[in-house]
Amino acid sequence: MKVLQSVHPTPEQLTIIQRSDPGVTIIRGAAGSGKTTTALLRMKFLAAAWQNRNRRLGINRPVNMLVVTFNKTLRGYIQELASQQIEEDSSLSLTVSTFAKWACELLGVSVHHWRAMRKLKALASSLPNESEFIVEESQYAMGRFLPRDITAYLDRERTGRGRSPRCDRSLRQKIIDQVINPYFEWKARTGCLDFNDLAVQLAQSNDPIQEYDIVVADEAQDLSANEVRALQSHLANPHTITYVLDGAQRIYARGFTWREVGLTVRPHQVFRLEKNYRNTKEIAAFILPLLEGVEIGGDEGTIPNLESCEKTGPKPSVVVGKYSQQLNWAIRYIRTRVDLTKDSVAFLKPRGGAWFDALRQRLNVERLEFVELTREGDWPQGDENIALSTMHSAKGLEFDHIIVLGLNEEVTPHGIEPGDTQLDALRRLLAMALGRARKSIVVGYKATEASSLISYFKPGTFEEYRL
Repeated sequence: MKVLQSVHPTPEQLTIIQRSDPGVTIIRGAAGSGKTTTALLRMKFLAAAWQNRNRRLGINRPVNMLVVTFNKTLRGYIQELASQQIEEDSSLSLTVSTFAKWACELLGVSVHHWRAMRKLKALASSLPNESEFIVEESQYAMGRFLPRDITAYLDRERTGRGRSPRCDRSLRQKIIDQVINPYFEWKARTGCLDFNDLAVQLAQSNDPIQEYDIVVADEAQDLSANEVRALQSHLANPHTITYVLDGAQRIYARGFTWREVGLTVRPHQVFRLEKNYRNTKEIAAFILPLLEGVEIGGDEGTIPNLESCEKTGPKPSVVVGKYSQQLNWAIRYIRTRVDLTKDSVAFLKPRGGAWFDALRQRLNVERLEFVELTREGDWPQGDENIALSTMHSAKGLEFDHIIVLGLNEEVTPHGIEPGDTQLDALRRLLAMALGRARKSIVVGYKATEASSLISYFKPGTFEEYRL
């Protein structure tokens, strides 16, 4: 599978790459601005600086480096990118991992996250509110506050989510009393660990299990406060840690401040990459309305800037018809407009599993070879240049062509009130998914089952094909 090729850093990227100051660095920027590549190039620069420092001071140990990624798919992708930049030897030790895998290996434990989630959902159903909302709110509270501080959730400002459903102090108290505390008690009684327990254990450890000289946390807008605390507690002295983020691509509502996790971030430590090197102007124009009016984390988010795009291309294609017709159109599009020896194509969907069955069958019939990326830990090494992935698993990746078929209301459920948090999350998710495209976008839906997300497509920014 094609991966991002080596790039020559731009002047705005070089300013960050050549920064060797110890401590924290924040890199912000919209999709396609080269945030991750910049962070990895900076890691290469810092690795050399740390090697020289160790030799000068007579320190006889490798430079410990850690890259934490959003999911297993992105881990495999970044491992490929990192291997292009950094050649490991006895003086360098590089770990590229998801937070959960890194934490499990460091602690020597296993998690039973899905068993724990079933229990959490059962407890959430005891409240009259939408169960999914209560689960999400509980996870937010447990991820933001250490267990001993959970009552701080009652009065702390909640950022990073929509205006609806409302969650006043009374409801928060019920969530603590009827969901969170019983959940804590159940885990203590059964010995079951979830992902947040890993972060809490590492954050509260008195002695670091491993100390890292250089750390990069990619897609950091989706880290919880406890996960940041865990990373901060395992840093060497001195160290550099780089958080790469864009609130507009946030999937989880993690709202917290840097100060509350023990970080004092000065203006000179924060950088924003302005240019969009991935998308064409037409792609950025199509994505922009999806994010207008959506909560993107204040200054942490970056709305696509049409003026920052340097490339032009065809307008995105929106195909309206039955799913079989959408699929026929997409196959014909690939056959006639895509050179699979050079270009990559990703079919993305909000949900995985059986939602890909018809697509898999059709690609097999057409003898179009493909790989499935969802939850894969290693980047595919074959010649296949068609990928199947959920939108979540495509986070942080990029492809020449993005195809989203069957965008219907069944796979994008949400509330109906203005500012609904689920709707805002879906708008960010779709914008993030479409923003993976370098050259073209195809979106398909059935008119009688259309997702409400279609209403955010602005006339004039796409070509419509009614089948």
